[in-house]
Amino acid sequence: MTTRTHQGQFAATGALRIAAGVVLLGLLAACGSKNEASSGQALASVDGKEITVHQLNAELGRGGAREASKQVLDGLVARQLLINAARKEKLDANPAVLANMERAKDLVLAQSYVQMKLGKPARPTPQEIDDFYAKHPQWFAQRRQFEFSELVIGAANLSDELNALMVGTRPLDEIASWLNAKRIPFTRLQVTKTSMDLPPAMLDELKTMERGHLFIVREGESAILASLADVRSAPLSQVAAAPQIEGYLMAQKQGQITDQALNQLRAEAKIDYFDKAKSLKDQAPAQAAAEPAAPAQGDAVSRGLSGIK
Repeated sequence: MTTRTHQGQFAATGALRIAAGVVLLGLLAACGSKNEASSGQALASVDGKEITVHQLNAELGRGGAREASKQVLDGLVARQLLINAARKEKLDANPAVLANMERAKDLVLAQSYVQMKLGKPARPTPQEIDDFYAKHPQWFAQRRQFEFSELVIGAANLSDELNALMVGTRPLDEIASWLNAKRIPFTRLQVTKTSMDLPPAMLDELKTMERGHLFIVREGESAILASLADVRSAPLSQVAAAPQIEGYLMAQKQGQITDQALNQLRAEAKIDYFDKAKSLKDQAPAQAAAEPAAPAQGDAVSRGLSGIK
């Protein structure tokens, strides 16, 4: 059985995205490595490709590293090994890879503008942190932890018969037996989330939900057959919550600064949408949430409210 746990959702991205980012940034950094090597600043060589002190310095600060170390250099060596292997497989000529590299360059350029040209938000005051803690008791002082048992199937396998089974309260094992009998493949998961991780609308659903209650969450080409396995109190003290609240408020303020800058840039630019753009659907939410949800809701349960039955 596969188990995944979701706690501390103010954390950053997944390992796959980080690995991809490391490779892409390495590919971008490699563009200047030949000139840097000629300056006599090489620290290591990987199959003839030199790693310079400039690359090491550029790496510092990314991923939490604050000073040069053998570990940081080893990370650059590992990156270069992957880059060399990718080039050996001619991935640097693959159209999809080239498109991703171009996108990465654009993202770095846009992010650089935000970091270098836009103002940085002021750190939240202790009073702002206190107020935020007091206004969101369900995220902190009254935080609850929910455990879900899940069976993940292809959405194409949903049927009226299965929908009828996923009503009310019953052991999820009965659903698993039914899937086995129908030869429908599934993956079993155990998911733990706190009220901080869930959008307010879903929390409202969970307040009155009995243990063992079944529901379905649609997630792209997958469907999650879920059961509420357990609920327990998991309060978070104001002292423990303060760093998370500060990070959240900082990100919120930075978003406001970025939005203001974008509005100004839009006002000054000439933007044309052509005929082909008219067929694109507007996926903006029908109405704004009455209350902002905690960030980093990155999985099926968080995003699948619309699919709950």
